[in-house]
Amino acid sequence: MSSQIPMSVTVKPAEPVTSIGSMATFGRFQRWQYVLATIPILFTAMSNINYVFSAAAEDARCAVPVCETANSTPALPPWWPAVEHRCSRPVLTSGIVGNCSVHSFTNQSVRCDKWVYGSNNSIVSEFDLACQEWKRTLVGTVHNVGVMISMPLMGFVSDRWGRRKSIIASGLGLVVGAFKTLTAGPGWTGYPLYLLLELLEAALVTGTYTTCFVLMLELVGKNKRIISALVLGIMISSGELLLTLIVWLVPYWRHFQLFLYCPAFIFLAYIFLLEESLRWLIVNEKNDKAVMLVQKISKWNGVALSRKMIDAIRNSKVGFDADKEVEKEKFHPKLLFSSAMLVKRLVVCSWWWFTAAFVYYGLLINSVTLPGNKIANFALSAISTLIGEFIACFSLNKIGRKYTLLGGFLVCGVACVAEAFVPKAAKTELIVIFLLGKMCISICFNGIYVYTSELVPTSARGCLVGACSMVARVGSVLAPLTPLLGNWWHPLPTLLFGGSALMAALLTLSTPETLQRDLPDTVAQAKAFHQ
Repeated sequence: MSSQIPMSVTVKPAEPVTSIGSMATFGRFQRWQYVLATIPILFTAMSNINYVFSAAAEDARCAVPVCETANSTPALPPWWPAVEHRCSRPVLTSGIVGNCSVHSFTNQSVRCDKWVYGSNNSIVSEFDLACQEWKRTLVGTVHNVGVMISMPLMGFVSDRWGRRKSIIASGLGLVVGAFKTLTAGPGWTGYPLYLLLELLEAALVTGTYTTCFVLMLELVGKNKRIISALVLGIMISSGELLLTLIVWLVPYWRHFQLFLYCPAFIFLAYIFLLEESLRWLIVNEKNDKAVMLVQKISKWNGVALSRKMIDAIRNSKVGFDADKEVEKEKFHPKLLFSSAMLVKRLVVCSWWWFTAAFVYYGLLINSVTLPGNKIANFALSAISTLIGEFIACFSLNKIGRKYTLLGGFLVCGVACVAEAFVPKAAKTELIVIFLLGKMCISICFNGIYVYTSELVPTSARGCLVGACSMVARVGSVLAPLTPLLGNWWHPLPTLLFGGSALMAALLTLSTPETLQRDLPDTVAQAKAFHQ
């Protein structure tokens, strides 16, 4: 055997990090911050839809106190005459004090003032809203008005005072929702106070969606941005599923709301755990804090820092790329209208968000009108949403942001228009076309978070994404009204969904591709994006 001469091996030390872009890897620090950012999203998702259960409709009928028994139910008793039973009751013949029969009543009826409910699990029975459907549905409307306020409000807070403070404020805002469990009585401390607290809760909390997303987006490099949108979508779905489980185990509205809101105090710990966006600190010239954060990131991720980069941060000359110095631009409301390009993108993005919310929630609500089992159809709708989330994760990186949205809106629009003309007898075809449209709009909903954030500058990103999300809430407010339009003409709701989606696809042609491009930090950099 021939002898082998040992060769000396020189281990080259890791090159020191020289740019902020090099820090945006998905390292240990980023993973920990992602975990912290997902918890507020989970709670916000539960807060955002709990009114569906707390203000749920209940089986009810008018009560005739003289004839009722201890075990009366909303089902019509054998003694009930042939009159409407939800909002009026028959008038008893004088002298009847029990053992009622159909012959115990006159031909007259009066407006109901007491009801027999199937359960007391929602505010409908506690505030006697059985015959006031508009008051029950008003809870959801007021909530979405609060969401419309929250998106630009918390977006402004995020841009002006930082992502971290905005997230902490929204998380602690959940405590407001806990006070809803104290509302009671027929006066202002009952239903009116409940509405006010619903509005305040939504206005303080729901902006967490966009703020957490922007923070996650700015934590990682351009190759990992899609992870932010995927994580956001998965955590929202997880929050909705978790709330469903809580309500199934604890159906009474006061109790399940306490389960939801009381853990809000954990967000006090975020004062010590959650870090500010490094990109926000540098753009807003918080240089000393940026240096401290860079040193912390390097320690967590096990990377070396160059002295040159530390000095560059302190002297406001650091770049997010190795060969490019960052440009500074502080947020100001006038910034939103400083460029025709920015205004045009804001209009286009706003229509995307409106359409995504309008079509997504509209299809979700109308899924129960499809032929077949309602629960099965709702489950299929949820599955199609999850499939859409993962398809978006793949296509946004491989095909690009622009063509993913273009294809998603286009196929969704065609599917919705086609559904309007499919006969009701074709049950399988209707469900398949519906699920195709639902999956495609889920892809678009995922994609617009990333695409919108990449089309606008860091100096106004939180505010602009928040404004777009506010416009989306207009769509979510209008979506519950679409079943009423179906009473006039059955195809009208799906035609509206299809028309909105096709218009969104057309507007997408006017925006540039942003795949593999650096996030713009100023209006000038955003304008440099071409078709």
